[in-house]
Amino acid sequence: MESKRLILAVVLSIAVFLGWNYLSLQMGWIPKAPDPAVQSEAPKVDPAGDASGADPTSQAPSAPSGDPSAVPQITAFTPMEGRLVTVETPLYKAVFHSSGGILREFQLLAYRTSIQEGAPQVNLVNQTAAAQAPMGLLLDGLPTWTGVPWALEGDNLVLDENGQGTLRFVAEINGVRLTRELLFSGDNYSIREKLRLSSVETRALKIGFTFGAGPLAVDERPSIFSRLRHTLFGGEPPVPSESQYNLTRVAWYQKGSFDEEHSTNDLGKGKLVQGNVSWMAVMNNYFMGAVSMNDEGATAKGRYFDGVYHVVIGKTGITVAKDNDAIVECAYFLGPKEAKKLSEAPNHMDKALDYGFFSIIARPLVFLLDFFYGFVHNYGVAIILMTVLIKLLFWPLSQKSYRSMQQMKQLQPMMMKIREKYAGDKESMNREIMQLYKTYKVNPAGGCLPILVQIPVFFGLYQALLNAIELRHAVFVPTLPFTELVWLADLAAPDPYCITPLVMGASMLLQQKMTPAPGDPTQAKLMMFMPIIFTVLFLGFPSGLVVYWLVNNIISIGQQWWQMRRKPV
Repeated sequence: MESKRLILAVVLSIAVFLGWNYLSLQMGWIPKAPDPAVQSEAPKVDPAGDASGADPTSQAPSAPSGDPSAVPQITAFTPMEGRLVTVETPLYKAVFHSSGGILREFQLLAYRTSIQEGAPQVNLVNQTAAAQAPMGLLLDGLPTWTGVPWALEGDNLVLDENGQGTLRFVAEINGVRLTRELLFSGDNYSIREKLRLSSVETRALKIGFTFGAGPLAVDERPSIFSRLRHTLFGGEPPVPSESQYNLTRVAWYQKGSFDEEHSTNDLGKGKLVQGNVSWMAVMNNYFMGAVSMNDEGATAKGRYFDGVYHVVIGKTGITVAKDNDAIVECAYFLGPKEAKKLSEAPNHMDKALDYGFFSIIARPLVFLLDFFYGFVHNYGVAIILMTVLIKLLFWPLSQKSYRSMQQMKQLQPMMMKIREKYAGDKESMNREIMQLYKTYKVNPAGGCLPILVQIPVFFGLYQALLNAIELRHAVFVPTLPFTELVWLADLAAPDPYCITPLVMGASMLLQQKMTPAPGDPTQAKLMMFMPIIFTVLFLGFPSGLVVYWLVNNIISIGQQWWQMRRKPV
């Protein structure tokens, strides 16, 4: 009985873990982002969005960083009419506006919004996001992209994989000449900026500045229920919404530690992070827009404002004199959360691939998944191979678990007699049951200890598959057999016909039937409800996770059947 209680506790813990994100969004505990279609397109400035202004304490003057001669001086400032300028690389197409170097579009050429033929490429800066001035520069808390004439040095860039190019945006504001030099590379998603601050007055000036990143367009897709309703009954197409398993959030890396904030209520008040901030980003499971500075005095702030997410990083107390320019460097990253590309980005941006408490398990599993994919070129098959390997590694433990279950099953008749005999005396009943275990050398916890050892692996695999961009739009079985209906063509999306979750639930039910029933009728009923609970939870799960759990169940059923066919213990 004690072992069954422990198993029940473990199973319930898994159910709570898996259902938390789903219930929190559905019940409104984590508010959904507003529909971008209803947002205003007029540029708006968040008055609290300036990180440099968040800390009014005066700091020591900053010595110029870098060699001032590295950036060519522009002897005459000649503003020009604002226009669009495009940067194209093998990885992305970026469109900037010459008035302040504002990012208007950022299309990822290797990623599309859906698996439908002809679907548009993912644009991290959509129309709503563009209205909020991504990559805009604030000077002493004031926006530099509106009401200020700018000059552009450079033109449209087309870079190959090994190419590099530069755009320079120049303006004069309140006696300060700003020169924003943006450096692009054709082989990565990083954009490096060198900001030169020059005084055009005789007196020294002390100023603050803020670099901005985001807002980032969320990766939206219709919910499983709206898609299923449309499939079965037709009518209006399902409306995209932010997935409960792929929430947009603000994340940052500070003093060797990764942290993040999901709540739009808390972000509406602003999240201020001061000192040694390596980077701050708007991200979801698959994409990220980040800004970073390699400066111990940097202050970062994330905010949910006017329906979109913003992150900024900056510094105060920069001294600029007539013959003493200040040069400050920062870097942006806009792109997919690919491990290789993030490792090439500056300031530890690879830490954005965080798998939580079980990262030590999740990271090797992602590597293993990519390893198998290199041979079979199908992530669905790679998941199956990885599941088989994990089951083989835990085969001895599972055998001990099934053996212990068989022993407990054989003791069930004697345990029932003891319970009947000592129905009114629990102390004597427990003493006699423990004596029964001792007599037949049975460990009541032997059936669950092997399961407990495997729980961290499950949680690690859950996080690995949930955050692996490799599974986004990865095809397993493109259409239902003998039909043209699109089926498991995106392992990061739920099964559109709920076939795999239902089969998974049936496999769990079969496992329950094969497992010795607990002596307590209440526990037995609760255990029989678990397949139903898990089936409901898995209806909205990414199909890659469901495939793993289903294959794991099928192998477990085979192993359990084989153990039962062997000579009784």
